[in-house]
Amino acid sequence: MGVGPGVAASSLAASRRPSAGTPEREAAPRVDGGKRKLPRLIYYNDAHHFHAKRIDPPVSRFQLQRPVDEVLGTGVGMLVLGLGYGDVYFHDSKVGRVVGQEKQTWEHIIDWRIMCMVRDARMLGTDQLREVIRRGREESLPVLPSLKLQDGNRPGSQRCGWLKWKQGKSVCIAEPDQKHPGFEYCYDFSLNSVREDKLAMVREVLKDYRADGIELDFMFFSAYFKKRDVEKNLPVMNRFVRQVRELADGVGRSRNRAITVSARVFHRKEENLRVGLDVETWLRQGDVDLVVGQVSDQLFEPAVDVGWMVDAAGGRAGVYVRPPLRVYDERTPRPTIEMYRALGQSLRSQGANGLYLGYLRWPLARKEHQILREMAYPETYRRESKRYFLQPAEGAGIFTDPPPGRVLPLALKEGEWAGLTLQVADDLEEAANDGELRRPRLTLRLQNFPVEDEIRIRLNGRLLPWERFEVTDERALRIPVRLRRPIEAPSGFAAHWLRTKLDPKLLRQGENRVEILARRLTPTASWTRFVSGVEIRTRYRSFARPEGIKGADRIEPS
Repeated sequence: MGVGPGVAASSLAASRRPSAGTPEREAAPRVDGGKRKLPRLIYYNDAHHFHAKRIDPPVSRFQLQRPVDEVLGTGVGMLVLGLGYGDVYFHDSKVGRVVGQEKQTWEHIIDWRIMCMVRDARMLGTDQLREVIRRGREESLPVLPSLKLQDGNRPGSQRCGWLKWKQGKSVCIAEPDQKHPGFEYCYDFSLNSVREDKLAMVREVLKDYRADGIELDFMFFSAYFKKRDVEKNLPVMNRFVRQVRELADGVGRSRNRAITVSARVFHRKEENLRVGLDVETWLRQGDVDLVVGQVSDQLFEPAVDVGWMVDAAGGRAGVYVRPPLRVYDERTPRPTIEMYRALGQSLRSQGANGLYLGYLRWPLARKEHQILREMAYPETYRRESKRYFLQPAEGAGIFTDPPPGRVLPLALKEGEWAGLTLQVADDLEEAANDGELRRPRLTLRLQNFPVEDEIRIRLNGRLLPWERFEVTDERALRIPVRLRRPIEAPSGFAAHWLRTKLDPKLLRQGENRVEILARRLTPTASWTRFVSGVEIRTRYRSFARPEGIKGADRIEPS
């Protein structure tokens, strides 16, 4: 489960449930003897929003190779490239339906551009996938095509693949579900014909395109069986993943090199099992080399628990996290570099191998390049400033429950202490012993707070001097983030911030408890007061930008 208030750092890897499905078997033999080099940072380009749809005809080989070229010189150690829409492909496939087949006219310029890219590349004797793999090999950047395993489009629609086009609903789950539009048109993976159709695409990209591996994307539409049949079909999906492993190993032996199998799944074990994905078994049996836990929540938090994945991988596979790209914060709708550092440090403390990023603002510029550089090398930012914070509660997703453990906004009641818990992953003691730890900063955001209220705050049981808090206000705060699902926090309110510098000895690596007491609420204000945000910023004696009178960004050398 996700990390929430009251969950200690030492408990992140505890309480693992035994895996469901098939009995545990001996791990599959590795072509490379188990000495696979794991990437520090993986980047995903869906080949659609950040490539094909932005290219006007005529296309050139140079334009087709753009997904590789734009990440060269960053810390990206592996590129994952989408294979098209859900079930219709952008490469000149011989087994799957390609954009433009059975469709001659287009209603949207985006789809028309993609069709033109496919058409023009074919005239050049190539396609998008072939050029990206070729360019990646030239630059020693491994490229994994990403296969979306599920699709909810109707038979005969623009984005419907050949199997559904020809077989209709006979290959679908065929259970209407008003909460999950498209559920009834999803492929039923209990059928051998469905699994063979996906294996044919894996075989094509590994053999004909000589890809470095394959990503199995289980997250595009996470429904694979009729609801009543999910549990009994766990072994069926396990066998499918094992078949992909055996196919990859067979191709690898023919080339005398390792072929990578990666799986992108939910970051919570229970959410995977609920849709028929027994990820623990895949890891313990060695059926996947990489597993990417995609966070199903809308909002980015630095504390993400993937300890169960690390335990199951046992050092045999790489564990990565794909975080959300939104934050509930008045300063920014997207995570900043200090927020990414906190997440990276948290994952490193659990034994995870790194981050899986994508959908950064495009074209990639200075901010994005900093993220892609630093997130590949956690050694460089372990003593750089980080922001650890909590996000408000949010609703359930299409296939997921609400994030557990979130308590914001936290109501204040007169005479009662209210508590929040933050995880801080920095090795504070080591930095303090070296004399490199500056005073951390604690910030609380209060919602609709009358300044006549009397508030007391303590950290890890120690009362913090009220006179050392700086109080600032904004009478009409707006949170700039846009979300698809509602959250239990307003987009605008009257806000006050309480900020103070902390004695470094008060802060702990791991769990830190912040408590707020509404000692006295002014009787003329009858509404409820809330704590809507809390943040701890760690700071070090690093080469920070100067904060002089002129506010210079940097100092010229003398």
